[in-house]
Amino acid sequence: MFKPSVHRAVYFVLVTLLGGCMVCSTWAANLMWVLLGANWVLEGRWREKWQMARASRLLQAYLLFYVLLMAGMLWTENMGAGWSLLQVKLPLLVVPLVMLTTRPLSGRQRMVTLVGYVGTVLVVSFISAVRMVTMPELPYREAVPYISHIRFALNCCMAIFILVAAGVKPVRTWPVVACRWVFALWLLVFLLLIHSYTAMAVLLAVSSVLLVRAVVRSPRRWPVLMVWVLAVGGAVAMVAHEVHGYYDMVPMAKQPLKEYTAGGRPYEHACDGAVENGNYINNYVCREELRAEWQRRSALPYDSLTAGGYNVESTLLRYLNAKGLTKDSVGMTAMSETDIDAVERGVANPVYESNNLLRKMVYVMLLEREYYIHTRAVSGFTMLQRFELWRATWHVVREHPWIGVGTGDAVDAMHAELVSMDSELAGTTKKSHNEYLSLLSMLGFVGMSIIVVMFLRSLVVRHSTGNTQRSVLMLAWTLTILISFLTEDTLDTLAGILFCTWFLAVRQAQRSTSNT
Repeated sequence: MFKPSVHRAVYFVLVTLLGGCMVCSTWAANLMWVLLGANWVLEGRWREKWQMARASRLLQAYLLFYVLLMAGMLWTENMGAGWSLLQVKLPLLVVPLVMLTTRPLSGRQRMVTLVGYVGTVLVVSFISAVRMVTMPELPYREAVPYISHIRFALNCCMAIFILVAAGVKPVRTWPVVACRWVFALWLLVFLLLIHSYTAMAVLLAVSSVLLVRAVVRSPRRWPVLMVWVLAVGGAVAMVAHEVHGYYDMVPMAKQPLKEYTAGGRPYEHACDGAVENGNYINNYVCREELRAEWQRRSALPYDSLTAGGYNVESTLLRYLNAKGLTKDSVGMTAMSETDIDAVERGVANPVYESNNLLRKMVYVMLLEREYYIHTRAVSGFTMLQRFELWRATWHVVREHPWIGVGTGDAVDAMHAELVSMDSELAGTTKKSHNEYLSLLSMLGFVGMSIIVVMFLRSLVVRHSTGNTQRSVLMLAWTLTILISFLTEDTLDTLAGILFCTWFLAVRQAQRSTSNT
């Protein structure tokens, strides 16, 4: 309909807008990928697109992936859920088809597109940080206002890799280099603020691979690798220090336990219970004194919920325990008005309001471990819930190992297993939180094997020289996706699907002898 140059310009604009929209507006992101598809159809040039499609192993892998999901409808029972899933995953078919049959962006266009993407990630992170500061009661999972904080964390990781590893052509002037590092460090701090364990694992694993790759290609970079090893060693030492601090028992926990309070009432002790901040949470408990003193000092009823939705008694017990106080009238007397206010807001540990972000993350993780060991409870603990969901999904895979339960039945089958396990998560709407297990339960080992083989086949680009080449950006993106699949249903939301496809638009142009 228009000149090819017009369609190329429209493609560049839409790709750039899509990169920003996928982290700040689901509605706009949906509009952008639909417009990309429409522009692709109107552009024509079918012979050229057909030749590019035949030559692109990566596109063939994406297409086969979607075809297998459609084939899974043949043996599914929940057709409604299956069609809904295919509709959600439609961008997984359209976006790669458009981007891998369209000529790659020029170097300048890639730079503009990546700068726009990184800029949007930074703006959203600033907005989220302001929300956390101005709304102290806001849960960190709801800090990011536009998409899931988990999906946004993956985008933060990619923005860090682009800034540090120079996904865009580096500018050597020191102000620009300094800004890039400052922004990268800010995003790292932001990931700590939102407690993104997955993002921390991604950053550590991917950066390690990239550094090893750089050293192998250039032995002169050994000093850089050594600095990184020392940095990782320092981080591990810091984590070990926090773990030791969590389990280093306070004197009160080790000395002979008193039987009575200062007022003569008996204590409750549970020395085999959960530990937090070096003390047993359910030691030195006198609920009678605790209730009376709390009702004297707070307008919030003892048998009610805090502003954060948690039980007042359990929050108060943990807070007193974390401060090394007895859970009685003496301990309550030592509580300041600031402490009372914190409990009313649902803060169960003073560490959670400290500036030590690493300590907060470690303490939350260790508390989950303690509760699971002693109570087998998973409700309210994200990582423990994942373990429970993985266990249920694996049971489904074991019962239907070859072709799975079909595209629409995976969630139903998993929840049936949760019911049979008498799990706390039975009756919820949660998914498996592991893309590999999810695909195995849907398509079995046969379908999963085909998908793995096709994508592995597409990862290696063979040139006439026989050398394997892949840009740092594409390698970081690929590894980030693969690691995120371990703990998330990345392909079950538009933000996740676009993260797994949008970076195809900023790929480097390959030689004519390449296979992708």
